[in-house]
Amino acid sequence: MSASRYLSKFLKREDPVIIVPYGGYASDLMIHAQARVLEDEGIRQSEADSALKNLWNSFKRFESDEKKGMKVKVKWGDQEKLLVSDKEGYVYLDEALKQQYTHEETLWIPLTYELMQDAEVIYQTTTQVMKPSYKAEFGVISDLDDTVIHTGVSSTLKWRLLVNSLMRHSHNRMPLEGAHEFYRLLYKGKSGFATNPFFYLSNSPWNIYDYLNAFLRKYDFPDGPVLLRDIGISWPRRKSFMEGNKYLKVKHILETYPSLPFILIGDAAEIDADIYLKIARTFPEQIRAIYIRAVKKQSLIKRVESLIEANTDIKVVLIRENQKAIDHARENGYIQ
Repeated sequence: MSASRYLSKFLKREDPVIIVPYGGYASDLMIHAQARVLEDEGIRQSEADSALKNLWNSFKRFESDEKKGMKVKVKWGDQEKLLVSDKEGYVYLDEALKQQYTHEETLWIPLTYELMQDAEVIYQTTTQVMKPSYKAEFGVISDLDDTVIHTGVSSTLKWRLLVNSLMRHSHNRMPLEGAHEFYRLLYKGKSGFATNPFFYLSNSPWNIYDYLNAFLRKYDFPDGPVLLRDIGISWPRRKSFMEGNKYLKVKHILETYPSLPFILIGDAAEIDADIYLKIARTFPEQIRAIYIRAVKKQSLIKRVESLIEANTDIKVVLIRENQKAIDHARENGYIQ
């Protein structure tokens, strides 16, 4: 084969099509999950990867080739549903949960995705969907960026965010000081034996889902669904944060578990305080406390302090050091 013909064949080569599952969560009534049909970019990574290799892997994550109109069969328990991927390759499962579960600890329901072609399965993968126990004392919804993981989202021109996200391996990223200790205490709750459910939020795109999950596993944070953002879909211009990704996801979680109280954790770098305060006004019976981590920029801290002063009837704590959050949670009976 001539060099030109070989190059032409190489350029036309298509990567195998796979399904990337993004976990999910369930209640006694409903199950919610999401996945994406993509060409396999063959991302392989290790802690020894150079900055250049990490940059190349980041490029491949964002250069994903989504597949529209693919049939995906989803199976859980004795139920199944046939879905079709949208123009960005996503499939969404929002179905009634017919099985009855009785579990004293958090349950992880196996969910299998099958990629169908001419009635045959050409690819299969399994993930797990979280179902909180009826004995859960409360749930925790936490932002990730500059709340759990250092990102530099508040840095000038967000240059630290770009360097950290694109050129550093997840195993080389560091959690915020004291975050792991606080989260493990919340997970165990007042009894010390609870398996309180955790939900992690970020405005990062779904493209780095595996990256963020690897970070959470590396530092042994409580397991929980990681909920990110679609970046390829053309949304209408938002009039307020109430139409944004974080607000809508927090709202959906609280609506899914109407009898479960929640603790909300965010940071002062963006508008977490605004979102959480609005949530607390909308769901006053479900929000026990709001913790906002301080950042270095004083103007952002002062902004949060003014919000706290204007909402003294809601428990909002500005965290400058981890011990303050632990002391507050212990005094209010959330942890041992």
